[in-house]
Amino acid sequence: MDDKDRELMRRYIYEVVRRLPRDQRGDVGLELEELIGDMADTETMEQVLTKLGDPAEFAQKYRDDSRHLIGSEYYDNYLWVLKIVLACAAASILLTSVVKGFLEGNHIFGIFADTLANLLISGTGAFGCVTLVFAVMERKKIILDFKNEKEWKVDHLRQTEAPEKTWTPKVLPPVPDKKAVISRGESLVSVIFIVLFASLLIFAPQYFGAVFKEGDGIKTIPLLNLSSWNVILPLLLLGLFAGFADEMLRLVTGCYCRTVMVSNIITNALQIFLAAIALKVFPFWNPNFISDLTEHLEKAPASKGDILLYWNTDIMTNILLAVICGIALLETGVTIYKTLRYGIKR
Repeated sequence: MDDKDRELMRRYIYEVVRRLPRDQRGDVGLELEELIGDMADTETMEQVLTKLGDPAEFAQKYRDDSRHLIGSEYYDNYLWVLKIVLACAAASILLTSVVKGFLEGNHIFGIFADTLANLLISGTGAFGCVTLVFAVMERKKIILDFKNEKEWKVDHLRQTEAPEKTWTPKVLPPVPDKKAVISRGESLVSVIFIVLFASLLIFAPQYFGAVFKEGDGIKTIPLLNLSSWNVILPLLLLGLFAGFADEMLRLVTGCYCRTVMVSNIITNALQIFLAAIALKVFPFWNPNFISDLTEHLEKAPASKGDILLYWNTDIMTNILLAVICGIALLETGVTIYKTLRYGIKR
């Protein structure tokens, strides 16, 4: 067996074991290496690998994912992300519920009951969101399995470019450029922010505004129009969920590629669309914010030149919408550039 044959064997074994649970990979790799070595004594390496067939199909002999919601290819990442999201959700709910309870002067038992209920609700929601995202990726075989109509051949192992469709061994992508690698830390920070922000929007939207101590309790003057919150909140959560799914895809993929680029374009377009609806169609801001604030502070109404004079007008709305659009377009531009310049074709 020459170096060329060993390289083909190494690639084939790698494509098989990467689809197996971690505790199986070592034993299966050794077993497969011995099997291929024995077969190669009487046949060429190409003939041996052709008989074994597509590594993705060969790996199925060692596992049974047919009844699994999350298969072994995604399971490690799924558990890692789930732990982080649940921890973020729990931390945000604990902090919000406890602080809110003490500020409002609630009894300790009431604080405990509210905190427990909110933890159950947020935990269930976080678990469902993460599981849904990974279940979709599992069913669609995003990243790891790309269907191709062409029959698998040993020659595919020598190729380094990935096809535009389903994974077959011919993808064997090159090691991505360092500039194409997506920082796990950045994605993790984004996930934490999304979870914390969503928790606050759901459980404590009234604290987005002015908060004052009043006797034994507190008084809040919300910036947001809570009377229409039942309509506005779903739009905000849908936008956050789209961003959450996009970050999950980045975490699993680990580098810029066409799938990440398309996902980011769709996500940012959806978020801009939802932001425009929430800000321009519905009464997003509290119309009484300025009057309630000046009344509480016993201050004269906003005068000319005071920025508060422009609150709840198209000026403030347009500024916020422009900021959202600018951030979304900047992120999309960076993603497109890095994908086309450094990304791998898959």
